[in-house]
Amino acid sequence: MNLNNLPDEVLFYSNDQFYQFIESCLGADEMNLLKVQSIKNIRTLIKIPDIFSALTIKCKELADLKSRLCFVDEDNNSIIIKAGVKTDFDNLIAILKDKDYKYLKGTKKSKSSSSFTTNSLVSNTSVLNTTNSNIIDSPLISTPTTAINLTSINDYIQVIVDSIEKYSINTFGNIILKHDDDYMIHLNQSDTFIDGYIKCRCKSTIKLPFRLNIKSFQLSHYFKHLKHSLCPMMKKKRQELKKNSNLSHNINQNNILPSLEDEINFDEDSMDSLNENSQITTNKPISTYSDSSKEKRPTSSLLYSTKRTKIS
Repeated sequence: MNLNNLPDEVLFYSNDQFYQFIESCLGADEMNLLKVQSIKNIRTLIKIPDIFSALTIKCKELADLKSRLCFVDEDNNSIIIKAGVKTDFDNLIAILKDKDYKYLKGTKKSKSSSSFTTNSLVSNTSVLNTTNSNIIDSPLISTPTTAINLTSINDYIQVIVDSIEKYSINTFGNIILKHDDDYMIHLNQSDTFIDGYIKCRCKSTIKLPFRLNIKSFQLSHYFKHLKHSLCPMMKKKRQELKKNSNLSHNINQNNILPSLEDEINFDEDSMDSLNENSQITTNKPISTYSDSSKEKRPTSSLLYSTKRTKIS
């Protein structure tokens, strides 16, 4: 695959499509490394500071991957990522970051150009309507609703998708909502009206009111549903994010704290000697205690004699 000529749609790959893309570019082991860390889309991948940090953890899920992707130093149990694996990952992530930057930059320019074109067309339509009003019947005069038809359904959907993605990043951090995966947009357009709704993955339906004065959809109802309702989809995503955060914390702890195996290193001969000394020390006081108790315990006659002496 030519990584220097990737389509823009690659930035929106997620789940199976995302994993197939990684496998075709890097390989099955590299794909499984992302899968075991629940990295499910391109936008998440390019935000991860260190893809390989999970390999420092000792767990059976990573044992096979570690042996294929790293060299393991058995003396101090440290790992070294294989040069080819690290270089391929670094190159792919760098290309995706650059593509994401150019895409966002191009989207902003496109929106600005589209806004200018729309305003020009609306202005020209108004002039034409005024000019032709004297020579055509009123039923044939273009109405202000013509401006609605200047934007296609796909353009509206793209604007909504970009707005939702921006909101999710700003509000939820690493939780990025994806169209066709986390929600579906349904729009209906006629000659005089346009309306629609969003179908959340939790099966809730949220209406999208169209604001004619600014020719855009109102998304506040959907944003409110994501942030304040008991949406099962968002609950699951928050749990996954918390789990990943705990995983990162454990990774940092493992890097800071010394290995317990280095702290505890007993010699078997010393242990045997220690056990023998403990047994001797334990038996000796028992015998001494038994003898001393016999010598020091006063007899009943002695106690009686002492009492009489005190009385007299």
